[in-house]
Amino acid sequence: MEIGPSESQSECNLSIKLGMEFDSDEHAYDYYNEYASAIGFSIRKEYANKNKAQGQETRTGCLAHIIINRQLNEMFRITSFEEKHNHPLVSPSLAHLLPSQRKIKVAQAYENDLLDDSGIRPKASFDYAARQVGGESFLCYTKRDLKNYLWDKRKESLKHGVARSLVDYFEKRILEDLAFRYSLQLDDDG
Repeated sequence: MEIGPSESQSECNLSIKLGMEFDSDEHAYDYYNEYASAIGFSIRKEYANKNKAQGQETRTGCLAHIIINRQLNEMFRITSFEEKHNHPLVSPSLAHLLPSQRKIKVAQAYENDLLDDSGIRPKASFDYAARQVGGESFLCYTKRDLKNYLWDKRKESLKHGVARSLVDYFEKRILEDLAFRYSLQLDDDG
């Protein structure tokens, strides 16, 4: 089954053409992702996505793609473009829920950071954010996206700060309990 240009494709203000150039591969990705959102499909950089529970391929084998190559002038040029899909496209009203479209925006990240730092659990934070926008379907991220965001944030803080965390802990203990400082100095000298 081959599916050609749809009604939403003909209404899309963005176009993809061979030879288009971008100043970085990320700009090319962002442009194609914006195009994909307007048309109703999700994109990825990697070839395969396996379902971990069953070990089965979860892709449809769709050949729609762009290929970009770095040119001698350091620009990234589209050298291949296939627009036909072998699967139905989603309506623009649901495109924000496609995997490549789901993103926690800066303001949402800040709010989620504050809630997390206050001890609010991710589920409660997600429910709160969903109520603010009129329901889960209006958020641009899922509960899993929020959990992944918070997990990555914690990993990053640990990567840069295991030693810093220990220093902060000891400084806090010293301020709270001067006897702790004394015993700590004895241990260090001994």
